[in-house]
Amino acid sequence: MREKNKIIVLFEDLTGSFSNLIFIKSKIVGLLLFVCTLFNLNIASQGIISLVVAVLFARFIGIKKDDPINKLYSYNALLTGFAIGFLFKVTYLSIIMTVGMSIMTVLLTYTLSSVLYNLFKLPVLNIPFTISATIIYLSSSKYSNLIVDSFYRQDHFNLDFIPGYIQGLLRAAGILVFMPYDIIGIVVLLAILFYSQITFFVTIFSYYTGILFLALLKGSLPLAFAEISSFNFILVGIALGGMFLIPSKRTYLLTFTAVLASVFIIDATSVFWVSFGIPVFTLPFNLTVLLYIYVLGSVKYPMMNYTSLDQPERSLVNFLNYKNRFDWITPSINLPFMGRWTVYQGFNGEWTHKGVWKYAYDFVIEDDEGKTYKGNGSEKEDFYCFGKPVISPIDGTIVETYDDLEDNEPEQVDKDNNWGNYVMIHSPLGYYIEISHLKKDSVKVKIGDYVTKGTPLAECGNSGYSPQPHLHIQLQYSPYIGYAGFEFKFNSLKLADSGTIDPDLLVKGNKVIPLTSSKTISRKFQFILDEEFNYDIYENDVKAAELSLAVKMESDGTYYFSDTDGNRLYFGKDKDRFVFFKYSGDKRTYLRYFMIAMPSLSLTDENNFTWSEYLSDDLLYSKFPKILKSFYHSSDTTTGRYTKVKENIIEGKIIKNKTGLFDTEITLCDFKGFKDIIINESEKKIWMTKV
Repeated sequence: MREKNKIIVLFEDLTGSFSNLIFIKSKIVGLLLFVCTLFNLNIASQGIISLVVAVLFARFIGIKKDDPINKLYSYNALLTGFAIGFLFKVTYLSIIMTVGMSIMTVLLTYTLSSVLYNLFKLPVLNIPFTISATIIYLSSSKYSNLIVDSFYRQDHFNLDFIPGYIQGLLRAAGILVFMPYDIIGIVVLLAILFYSQITFFVTIFSYYTGILFLALLKGSLPLAFAEISSFNFILVGIALGGMFLIPSKRTYLLTFTAVLASVFIIDATSVFWVSFGIPVFTLPFNLTVLLYIYVLGSVKYPMMNYTSLDQPERSLVNFLNYKNRFDWITPSINLPFMGRWTVYQGFNGEWTHKGVWKYAYDFVIEDDEGKTYKGNGSEKEDFYCFGKPVISPIDGTIVETYDDLEDNEPEQVDKDNNWGNYVMIHSPLGYYIEISHLKKDSVKVKIGDYVTKGTPLAECGNSGYSPQPHLHIQLQYSPYIGYAGFEFKFNSLKLADSGTIDPDLLVKGNKVIPLTSSKTISRKFQFILDEEFNYDIYENDVKAAELSLAVKMESDGTYYFSDTDGNRLYFGKDKDRFVFFKYSGDKRTYLRYFMIAMPSLSLTDENNFTWSEYLSDDLLYSKFPKILKSFYHSSDTTTGRYTKVKENIIEGKIIKNKTGLFDTEITLCDFKGFKDIIINESEKKIWMTKV
């Protein structure tokens, strides 16, 4: 059994190294590329020799098996061996060269990857191969005993009846494994198509984009198709179109510009390289991609792909899950009061929220008739919000307070002190919260005090430029009063009229109620490592299966439920909610129903509130092609509409493209976890009950 495991590991390492040649993570693709090289034993044998020597040398000098550098030097060493096998017949001299250059490739890979990552946070790509191959070509002119290949061309792998504009693509694909032949190119392209429709699309798109632009510059389409370095266009497309960037229309446009840039690099470098009689190898690809990655990363391009997922389609699904469900960029705070208040003025309001001060909210209290005061409102004390407690919306430090100004009488304003009495709080996240128009002598905190959410700060007043008592709040990057504000959101609130929680934007007239956190419900989701939960599964009232879950932890500290098949459901706390972050595994398993039935839940004792959640394609089977979804991220969308109807019961309706699919219901245990999960589909009812 142990020997079998070693063979499996060896097979996975080998196929992984081959698939990495074209920056793809697939054992099937790696196996197909390996088979392609077997049609030229010089290339195959030198590649394998180079790979084996690289692994042995890495172990000899102390590079550990789990070091990420292993994946980098393995495919660079393969390419180096291919370059030697492409030039020379296998002899003891060419093998000696392969051994030496393989060792050189390991050293170059380790050094360059460390320098590029530490200085610029960039990948090494296959720069080590480019340097090694250049050394091979330059030095080989001095070695007369090496038998140069004169019989390696295997034109029987070509299909002469294929048009030139297709042959160009096939041979460019074939040269990725140093086999520039039509049949090899077909196999490579089929392997790419099998792996990913998105990768196949960017392969075709990038190649013909580069060729057409090259033809315009050269004035000849046949000359463009004959360009031996055109495989660089394919590599640029694969790397940017689906590996380092999230697939999207914007990404494809960037890939288009990158391919155009690589055309000039190919011609510019070839002018220099041709004087030595050597090709440019992958230098244009490396230079173009590294420049794009560095600049896009520096300017915080929103669709950088930081995941290590093995397919562009999966990266897209993962990106959309987090993009549509979590906003970890826009600051989010709690409401600064208790009870029901009304938005008096929102962002870009009709009165004072203009220009650099447009990101602010004003709140008042209204009665059932929509009035903000009792009686005739002639006195400031007549206004419902006057004197009401103001509480801290965040955990932070008090950096400034002022409460010496008198409160205005209704319809009067203090034009000299616009902001009136105020409190300024500094958040550990780097921004400041200004709460103003406070009541005179009401501030209860002092500079330097650390406050938590809900800490009493002051009372609502009518100081400053305030025609009636109200509460003003804004976020800013400076502690100075009146500084420009920036966009923010409120969380842990409910709209009084609709019962909807945590809307993205509040508008004038919205009546809001803060949701108070509950330790009781929070304890229901305090799961412990290795804790186990078992469920009986019934389909249409007939027992169909059993489900056993265990609580595990990822290396980054994220907790997840794992079933016996290795499927994972990641969970944790986000702001004041329990959330299932993502599901990873088979779309046919029962574990995913936990997230479908309740993707998140506000940790409050409040009932009768509703919310909507985007449901990832990882949860539900979708026939909609991901290549089309990459162009239109909002297409083929599945959402869940959820309502907490009772203390422990959450009901949901799953909707796809505005059409209802099925209903869900989840019941929480009185102590911890989930008691029952019910999925009511059209022809099947699934009931999962804890045992």
